[in-house]
Amino acid sequence: MFIDEHFIVHTRWTELPAESSFLEASRILKEGTAVYVSQESNHYMFTQEDAWLLELNPEMSLRALCAHEGVLSSPALPYREPLGWDGLASIHGSLQRPIMLLQPDGIPAGYLLPSELMRTAAQRNVELSSYFAGLADTVTDAVTAVDRNGTVIVWNAAAEELYGIPKDQILGKVIGEHFDPAAVVVLGLLDEGRMLRHTYHRPREHTHVLINASPITDEKGHIIGGIAAEQDITQLVRLNDELSTVHVHRLKRERTEEDPFAVIQARGETMGTAIRLAKKIAKEDNPVLLIGENGVGKEHLARMIHQASPRTQGPFHVINCGAMPAGLLETELFGYQGGAFSGDGSGRPGKLELCAHGTLFLNELDLLPPELQARLYRTLQQKSVVRTGGEEAVPTSVRLIAAVEQDLEQMVQHKQFRQDLYYALNVVSIYLPPLRRRREDISALVPMYVREYAVQHQKPILQVDPAAMHALIRYEWPGNLSELRSVIERCVILSDGDQLLLEHLPIALQREHLPLAGSDEEPADAGLPSGTAPNYHVEDSSDIESPPADEVQQIRDALHRTFGNKAAAARLLGISRGTLYNKMREHEIQ
Repeated sequence: MFIDEHFIVHTRWTELPAESSFLEASRILKEGTAVYVSQESNHYMFTQEDAWLLELNPEMSLRALCAHEGVLSSPALPYREPLGWDGLASIHGSLQRPIMLLQPDGIPAGYLLPSELMRTAAQRNVELSSYFAGLADTVTDAVTAVDRNGTVIVWNAAAEELYGIPKDQILGKVIGEHFDPAAVVVLGLLDEGRMLRHTYHRPREHTHVLINASPITDEKGHIIGGIAAEQDITQLVRLNDELSTVHVHRLKRERTEEDPFAVIQARGETMGTAIRLAKKIAKEDNPVLLIGENGVGKEHLARMIHQASPRTQGPFHVINCGAMPAGLLETELFGYQGGAFSGDGSGRPGKLELCAHGTLFLNELDLLPPELQARLYRTLQQKSVVRTGGEEAVPTSVRLIAAVEQDLEQMVQHKQFRQDLYYALNVVSIYLPPLRRRREDISALVPMYVREYAVQHQKPILQVDPAAMHALIRYEWPGNLSELRSVIERCVILSDGDQLLLEHLPIALQREHLPLAGSDEEPADAGLPSGTAPNYHVEDSSDIESPPADEVQQIRDALHRTFGNKAAAARLLGISRGTLYNKMREHEIQ
C-alpha cells in the first residue's frame, strides 16, 4: 500500500587487512572514511563512532577486535533496490553494529547505520500512523482494528457515530467489553483467518451493517490482528419490508413533479371534485376561496395550487388573520412607510408587496377586521398597495388564496363581512370536506403519514394492525387531518416493534374499536359509509369453514366485513389472495 523506504546507504569505506594497526585505522576514520575488515566470512565495519575504541591501544592489530565476532561483527544483507523494511526485518543478530549490504559476489556495496535507521523508523511510524488515521476518518464506513489479543487499536469517527462509543472509552480496551464477543466479527478473524466481503452482520440488536473484514498477518503469515469496515444499513433493513411501497412512493414523487396534486389522497367524490377544480384554476391568476373546517388541509391545497401555477418560482407566504392583533396584521399585510412608526427611513414592505409574482394565502379570512377588509379590496381592485403611513401606491401582482371555516355569504347578509370583498374573492370557491365525511381516504392517509414520520424519527415503517385501522376509520376526527397526523406521529414514536397497535392510539380512539367478528356488540361496519374500502389486514380466522353451497355467501360476507379489502378477506377465509381472485371470477363476484 505504501512505497518502500529509501534508506541512506553509505558507500565511502576502505578495506584493511586484519593485521592493520589501530593507528592506521584511526587515521582513515579521521578522514571521514569507514574501515572494513573481512575475517573468516565475518564482516566488520568501523565508523567514526568507533574512533574512541581504536585510540585505546594504537599498536594493537585489528585482528584482536575481530576475535570478538559476536560483539563487533556486522550483520549482512543482500543488496537490492529499493531496500525496504521487510528486508531489514529478516536480519539475524545484533543491530548495534552497522549493517552490511553485500552484492551477489559477496563484495560490500555499502552499509547502514543503526542510529539513522532508528530515526527513519520513528519518523516513518509517525507518518504511517497519520496516513492511516486520515484514511480511517476519510471513509464513511465504521473502521475497527484489533491486535492478536482483541484489544482495539483503531476506532474511527464513523464507528463512534454508529455505536455511540467515544474513542477514549474503547481504544486500548478488549472489544468484548463493549460487545458480545460471539457477535464481534474481528475476533472471529483471529481464529479463522478468513476474509469477509459485503457480508450482512448484526453486531447489536438494533444495528445492521454490511461488513468487509480481513485478518492482518506478518511476513510469515501469522495472524497478528484483524480489521473491519462496516457500512451502516440499519435504515435499509428497517425499510426492507416496504421496498415495494418505497418504489411506489418514488414513482409517486416523480409523478408529483409533474402533478403536485398527486400526493393528495382523494377517493371520495367530494374531495375528488375539489382536486379537479383546484387543478383547473391553478394555471389562472384569479383569487380562490377555500372553505372547510380547521385542519382539513386548506393551506396544503393552497400550496399545491401555487406549485402547479405559473407562479411556482415566486414566493408563497401565509398569514393567519385570526392569530395576531389588528395593528400587527395591518403591518404584515401592507407594510409600513419609513418614519411611520420608527426612525427607519426605508420602512418595510408587507406580504402583499413581497408576494408580487407569487401567492399570498390568507387563512381565517373571516376574522379579518372590517377596516382591513376595505384596504384589501382596494388593493385587489387597483393592483397596487399603499404602505401604512405612506401615500405612494406600489404596483403588485399578487395572487390571493383565502380560506374560511364558515359560510361568508351568511356573514355578508348579516353585515359581518364586506360584500364587495366577498364577490372579489369568490370567483372560484372550493369546499374541502371534513375527514369524518371522507373516511374512505383514511386507509390511504395512515400508511402515508406512517412512512413520513418513520423517516423523520428514524423508526421502522409500521404495519397497521387491523384493530388499530378499524378504530382510526370509526373515529369522528374533530381536528381533521391535523389531528390524524398528530395521532400517527404519536404511534410511530411510542411503538417499539414493527406494528401500529390499538394500544398505541389515544384512549378516545381505542374506544372506537369494535370486534370484527364473534361479538354481541355493534357490527364492525356500523357508522361507516357504504362503499368504503380501507386498506388493512384482518387476523387469520382458522375456524371459518364453509360448505361449498355457501361459498359465494361466505366470500361476500368476508368482503363486507373487511370493507372490500381482498387481501384481508382472503386471510379471514384462510385462503390465499390468488385463490380468492379465482373464486371471485368463478362466481362472478364484483
